[in-house]
Amino acid sequence: MLTAKEIRNSFKQFFESKGHHIVPSAPMVIKDDPTLMFTNAGMNQFKDIILGNKEPQWRRVVVIKKCLRVSGWHNDLEEVATTPTTTPCSRCWATGRLVTISS
Repeated sequence: MLTAKEIRNSFKQFFESKGHHIVPSAPMVIKDDPTLMFTNAGMNQFKDIILGNKEPQWRRVVVIKKCLRVSGWHNDLEEVATTPTTTPCSRCWATGRLVTISS
């Protein structure tokens, strides 16, 4: 049986073979963005690219990143893991093309 690490590596290697660049996961606690306290979505680390503030280094990427998923419209930390079957920590598996939003 494959380990979780082997499955993640297989996912990344598959997309790398299709021309995607493997991007390491950003930290869970974000230091350079005053609008975010923690990573709550897979695209957080690409925010500046999506908003057109930064040019992407690569056009196609694959990333498996750590995310903190909490409930509530505003990511209410008081509502984290309120049931025994939920967990606030997850990994977001993503592939995509990095494009900017044109004005």
